[in-house]
Amino acid sequence: KMQITPELLERYQLGLCTAEEEKFVEQWLDDVDYSPRDITDKTSSAMSDAVWDALSEKITPGTGAKVIPLPKRLMRYSAAAIILITFGLSTYYLLSNAILDKGNNEMISFEDYKVVQTMRGQKRTVRLPDGSTIRLHYETELKVPEKFANNERTVFLTGNAYFEVAKDPNRPFIIYTGNSKTQVLGTSFAIRAYKNSEETEIIVTSGKVTFSDKNKPKNLVTLTVNDHAVLKADRSIKTSKVDAQNLTAWKDNKLIFEKASLAEIIEVIEPWYDIEIVVNNPELLAIKYRLTKHNPSLTELMEHLSTLGNFDFTIDDKQVIID
Repeated sequence: KMQITPELLERYQLGLCTAEEEKFVEQWLDDVDYSPRDITDKTSSAMSDAVWDALSEKITPGTGAKVIPLPKRLMRYSAAAIILITFGLSTYYLLSNAILDKGNNEMISFEDYKVVQTMRGQKRTVRLPDGSTIRLHYETELKVPEKFANNERTVFLTGNAYFEVAKDPNRPFIIYTGNSKTQVLGTSFAIRAYKNSEETEIIVTSGKVTFSDKNKPKNLVTLTVNDHAVLKADRSIKTSKVDAQNLTAWKDNKLIFEKASLAEIIEVIEPWYDIEIVVNNPELLAIKYRLTKHNPSLTELMEHLSTLGNFDFTIDDKQVIID
């Protein structure tokens, strides 16, 4: 069975393919998916030019074969496809610092930033070149520059993430959300700032953090261990003391509930497992639970809750029904 390979693409560019190979490559170019969500027109153009230049340098006809230029549209299709499928992860990303951990972590190019995203039911870990580690909760997006500036380390967050920032006295670490700015030199903390919320929360587990309204720099607070702050919709900042380790336990795949109602638990575990929970008896929603589970399966967790709350449940694909 014919397959797309770097050698086949090179032969296509050189005009050395058979009629069958040419048809196969052109069909592949038309079918290849490089969504504009992931690569902007500007980025695609710049990347395609760079990659095609590199490919052209690699193809040095020593057999007298003539290089036949592709039409501009196909040229960009081919370059983008090469980036994403064949040469992308082995050439383009090697030109910049690799910032992601191995495994299922996702790397997407977007202008001068790497963008990491998680969906419902997903968590990912990002390791930065400066030694910092960022754990992303579900439905979160993190933008990191290809290279940090000489005087600061700046990232952009939407969603929920736990930061373990490597110390660098000469370069503060700055996190921007939709309405807040957080600045540290080296510490650990969690930030929650989802798109559908007008509030941003921060919980500090170690060190010292400066938390402010990004549009009003003087509206700021300095936080230390077990401090919790919320930047409200009216731009005020409310602070309180909390058990930071319990409230950030999700980073270690732990579910910890202290006198939490079933309604509150459902809000946490629906996106955690990417499920929908239907409660047929509303009185069950008020039952309060205290429990700690490390990386439980959905069945294990529901069996524990049903025993404590004296209810029955069934799991049907991505729906849990509680009676």
